[in-house]
Amino acid sequence: MQLAGAIIAGGQGRRMGVSHKSALLLPDGNTPAQRLATTLAAVGCEPVVIVANQSAPYASTGLRVIADRRTGFGPLAGIEAALLTLAPLPVCIVAGDMPNLGTQQVQRLIAGWDGRLAVAWTECMQPLCALVASTLVGEVSLALDRAELGVYRLWERLGAVPVRFADAAAFADLDTPEDLARFH
Repeated sequence: MQLAGAIIAGGQGRRMGVSHKSALLLPDGNTPAQRLATTLAAVGCEPVVIVANQSAPYASTGLRVIADRRTGFGPLAGIEAALLTLAPLPVCIVAGDMPNLGTQQVQRLIAGWDGRLAVAWTECMQPLCALVASTLVGEVSLALDRAELGVYRLWERLGAVPVRFADAAAFADLDTPEDLARFH
């Protein structure tokens, strides 16, 4: 099955104290986006893109950067941009600040996909780790048109297939300097 990958990296990094998390270096010398791109490519996602409102911070990744059509609408706008750009391929969506996500988790997500929508679940839904059919772009766009910006709620309403994971550590995100310190 041919898949595309999209790293949702449009956040402003306010809680981290940086303008873009793209500048964060991990112990292996990579940025979170570089690490995620490697993971997505390793499971066969082609192409892999970054969805962000500025391309310059991600130039070092060598990946194509696409912008949201709706600035200020959060990650759902990034998902819409990815689905529109990468159609007709199904798109593996991952948050740009989840550097622990590995090939094993993405492969399980792919294996659990029903051809429409699968989402990682630990003790709760991980809405920015999903495999989404491009045909769902209309539902995503409609939610945005209605200013219903919650990815969790939309996936729930669309009947996302939960792919269960016992270990939440793979889905930990880097939101604060304390998160980054724990990661190191």
